[in-house]
This record gives sequence, structure tokens and C-alpha cells, in this order.
Amino acid sequence: MLHAIKHNKINRALFRGNEDSLTSSVFERLLYLPKELMHHILVKSIYQAIPDINLFQYKSLEFWPSWDATETSNSKRVEPDIFIRTANNDIIIEAKRHDRNQQWETQWKNQIRAYKNEYSEDQKELIYIALGGLHSTKASEIECSGKKHIIYTCDWTNLLRAIKDVKNNLESGYSLINSNQAVSRIIEDLMMCFSMYGFSIADWFDSFYKSRDIGFNNNSLTTLKTWKKSI
Repeated sequence: MLHAIKHNKINRALFRGNEDSLTSSVFERLLYLPKELMHHILVKSIYQAIPDINLFQYKSLEFWPSWDATETSNSKRVEPDIFIRTANNDIIIEAKRHDRNQQWETQWKNQIRAYKNEYSEDQKELIYIALGGLHSTKASEIECSGKKHIIYTCDWTNLLRAIKDVKNNLESGYSLINSNQAVSRIIEDLMMCFSMYGFSIADWFDSFYKSRDIGFNNNSLTTLKTWKKSI
């Protein structure tokens, strides 16, 4: 599907502005990765450290679950974008199409309340991540049903940065896992996803080799200035 969109076999405009297609395109491919690598990418992309988060042994990842809307401002059902269940935690990810100014507190509260309608008997710790649409990269704290919840933050640019870091590590021979070739193909697909949705996949300055890594020193400029092409 991605290649059909990339080569204009399917109208790209129908997908590019849609947050649900961006969410599914990226997270479907993250699911193909080994669990430890998916964990590494997500944890690196979140602006705060989340205590006890563990995706190494996640049990399930569900897109747009439909939950009971009792005691929420929704009239029918509540549908967060992504719901991950692990042995110790449940994780809600609410994704927005762009990186800034789309998240809203009422939606967070509705989803937390609806989660409690469905899973309160499990008594798991809930982790809530706002992905994209941020008004601030700082974590927020909200109260829902008499309990305080931290809203952790992540944006698409930071997620892309974490993916690019893995790509650079694989290319430089530093292995996070053994099956580099298969993983590299998935990473390339992820990069293509971001590119198709308008994100720059060019290297950032902080990813360039530092002078100490390439043997650059104070004498290098002098050498270049005095260098002459041999005849």
C-alpha cells in the first residue's frame, strides 16, 4: 500500500492529511520490529522517563478500541488511537496529525474514564501518552475519578529522530539486535512513511560525525588552506 501511494497509484492527498492513516502506517511497522527494538524507539521518543514501562513483553496492541462512554462527555463510545497491554501496565496513546496544538484535556479525561469502565477490575497502572498535537513538551497532570494521572508527551518529530538513530546505528555496524537486514527494511519503510506525510527525513546536525570521530583538529584548516593540486 505504501509504495502504491508513493508512486501515485493511490491519491496521496487522501492519506497525507489523515491522522489515523499516519498512526496506523507508523505503528503497524513498529509492530514488525523485535519487541526490544520497539521498546527502545518508543522510550527514546518520549520526552519524560516513564517509571516501570516495559514493552519487551507486551501482550497486545489494539488500534481504536471502542469503550463504554459512561460518565464521559461522549454520547456513544470512546476510541483512543492505540491501546497496549503489558504484564504490568496498560498504555493509551492518543495521536494527533501534527506536532503542535491539537491535544485537549477533555479527551484525555474521557479516555481515562472509559478505560476504567472497561478495565478497573484489573487494577493495572495506566500510562497515558499524548503523541503529537502538543501545547507543551512538558508532562501534564490531570485528575480523573478521584485519581491523578500523568500525561506523558511525545511528538512525531521525536519519534522519527529515535527511528533515525536506530538506522544510523545499524548502518555504522552497532547492532541492537542480530537480524540487521530485515530490521533495516522495516526502518526504511518507517522513514518512507514519515516522508510521505511531510516530515523531513534529512539528517539533523547533531547526527553528524563530531570532529574527534573523523580526526579533525586545529591543524586541518591550515592544511586545507595551503594544499595545492599536484600537477
